[in-house]
Amino acid sequence: MTDCEQIRESLGTWLDGELGRFEAEAVRSHVEKCPHCGEEKRQLERLQVALRSVLEVEASRMAFAPFWNGVQCRIAAKRSWFEDLSDWLSSALTPPRLAWAVPAVIALVLGVWSLDSFFYSGRSGAQRNNFASVDSIDTYGRNVALLREDETKTTVIWLYQNQEGENESSGDTDEKRPSF
Repeated sequence: MTDCEQIRESLGTWLDGELGRFEAEAVRSHVEKCPHCGEEKRQLERLQVALRSVLEVEASRMAFAPFWNGVQCRIAAKRSWFEDLSDWLSSALTPPRLAWAVPAVIALVLGVWSLDSFFYSGRSGAQRNNFASVDSIDTYGRNVALLREDETKTTVIWLYQNQEGENESSGDTDEKRPSF
């Protein structure tokens, strides 16, 4: 991009007074030296004058008093709680913001589920079913048994090995096997 192209892109903001001091000085000095950019500046100034004259004529015909009165009424008006809630819900339930709902619901369900056991066991006279389960696993001649008891949250793990190195997966039933 050449110097003139950059200056032409900045001319409008320079004429509006929106450039910083150093940038504005660079544009001004270039426009004074370059005849092409100077002509571009004059065309933009003529356009600004024409637009300003049309807008001033049209603005004088418009009645702004009712418009500003309406704006002031909206600012001063108290909104009902229902309107505020409706606006909040419509902004909160947009797809990007709805993504927080899934983990929040999961956390809420887990919290209620864990509090259920806390409050249920704390009541006098209220008893939960006291079930214990025993699971047995046999792999490669090593046996494992798990005892789980829900009320006290107790888990007992038994590890034992066959006495004579027998492989229980062979289908032989032997009376020497430990019982649970």
